[in-house]
Formats: sequence, C-alpha cells, structure tokens
Amino acid sequence: MESWAAHDKAIGLVADVGGTNTRLALVGQGGVLPETVVSRPNAKFDSFLDLAQDYLSGHSAPPFVVIAVAGPVAGKHARLTNRNWDFDADALTEALGASDVTLMNDLEALGQAVPSVAPDAVQPLHEGATLGGSGQALVVGLGTGFNVSAVHMASGAVLISEMGHASLPANVLSVLQAHMPDTSRFDTVENLFSGVGLLRLARVIGVDVDSAEALAKSDDPRAKEALETCADAFGLMVRELAYAYFPRAGLYFNGSLAKFLMAPERRERVLAPLRSDPGFDGQFSRIPAFLFVSDTVALGGCTARLLARVRESA
Repeated sequence: MESWAAHDKAIGLVADVGGTNTRLALVGQGGVLPETVVSRPNAKFDSFLDLAQDYLSGHSAPPFVVIAVAGPVAGKHARLTNRNWDFDADALTEALGASDVTLMNDLEALGQAVPSVAPDAVQPLHEGATLGGSGQALVVGLGTGFNVSAVHMASGAVLISEMGHASLPANVLSVLQAHMPDTSRFDTVENLFSGVGLLRLARVIGVDVDSAEALAKSDDPRAKEALETCADAFGLMVRELAYAYFPRAGLYFNGSLAKFLMAPERRERVLAPLRSDPGFDGQFSRIPAFLFVSDTVALGGCTARLLARVRESA
C-alpha cells in the first residue's frame, strides 16, 4: 500500500471483518493512522489472508495484529458467520510475518471502543444523553444477527455473550402472539431481532418484501403493523437487557437493523418501555442511549486491544 513507506514505524495492523466488507488500518504509538484506513469488499478475495496481503502490498505485517470477526471466536480460532472464511491466529502470525495475532468478536471490539469513543462516532437518541458515565455500559448489535457485550467503564473490561441464541422473553412473545397464532418461528432472540427476522415477521403478518426499506415504503397497512410490532417487541427486549446488565453508563446500538429501528419515526416506540419503567427509583429512564454512526468504531476497539498487547509484551 502507498502509505506503508510513510508509516514504516507502524506497530500494528487492525482489521474489522464484517460479512460484506473488511476495514483495515495501521496503528502507531498514538493509535490508528487515519490515512491508512481502507475498506475492501470480501467478495473479491478467497480468504482474509488474501485480503490482508493485498492490503500490505507484499510487506510483512507490523509486529502486532488484532482482527475483529463477525462470527464466533474461540481462543485462537474464529469463523465468519456468513462467508466460508476461517481464522487461525497461529497460522496468520506465520503467514503475515507478524509476532502476535489476536482474534476477537466484532461486538467485543465495539465494547473495547466505548470508554474512549469520540462524540462524532455516536448519535444521542434522546435529549440529555451524555458520554462518559461510570459503571457498566451495554453494546447491542442488531443487524445480520443479534448479540450484546457489557463494558466496565473504569477498567475497559468487556464481557461477551451469545444472547442471539437465547430464547425470547415471555413478554416479547406476548407481543407477537397478539398478531399471530403460532410464534414457533421466533424461538430465539436472533430469529426475530435481525434483518432476516424482521422480514420473517413481515411475511407471517402477510407482507412479502426483500428489505426493511421496502417494508417501510410499502402502502400495505400490514407493513406498518409489522414495523410497529417489531419496534414494540424490541422495546421490551431492551428493557429486559437493562434489567440484566444495568447499563447506567449507556446503551450503545449498532448494526443495520438498529439504525432502521432507531430512525426518528420509530425510536420512541423502542425507548418507551425503558423511559416509563419505574423500577429502581426510575433509574432506567435516565439511562443514556446512543447509536453508533461511524463505520470505524470497531477499529478503535481493536486498537485499544492492540495497544494493551503492546504494553503487556514490554
């Protein structure tokens, strides 16, 4: 890459591997080198290694590499959920010529970024929402799939989960039962709260469209019913998550479906159950809520992990 010669003192490489695109950047002692950030379409490459080597233009990687993957991560191994890409940290270390390769889930990377996230990387979802609270925060990823990660703001520690595979809470199911006799298609959180889940809900209600945008533009009254049902159900899910994680430092939403449901015309339906909950002296009504609007937040989280690895190895 052209910028490699200008930044030959880079100490790291970070990558955010999504289902469609991968973002990469070089990292210096002060963080991401902005002019090195690029986005590459996954479809043009047979593997992440091919993509990374193309980015490096024949050079070895810097000593430290951190890769966020949109899929399950188990130690030194990971797999991209919707593409046949496997990741082996040891094999990548050797192939890239690096000293240390760390794999992490993409939502964990977002959690790593929360304590120092830039104000222009988020959109406040209600008046009075401010960054930098103490205690715990919660990242809610809502796009191709669903998951959450809890963040301890003081230490930066991130706890990951597989909430998308959990069963839907009873109060969320009750919202669906008011619109359909059989809710068995929505047996897990992800089977409702995902891009595919929303379209499945629309079809059960009677609207067959191929995107959330098409659903929003439809004149069919059942399309409005599907949208409102999803927003109302998600609002109850958010309240359940607030009780489970008590994120007084903020709720951070990310993903294509999150952006859709948190559009101005729908966000109040989602936030209403939380805002009206009297529990714990009304503390839930004061939880700040934000939407990630920057595409490079996960790179910031990868960088935080990378710099920590550098300190650990010193």
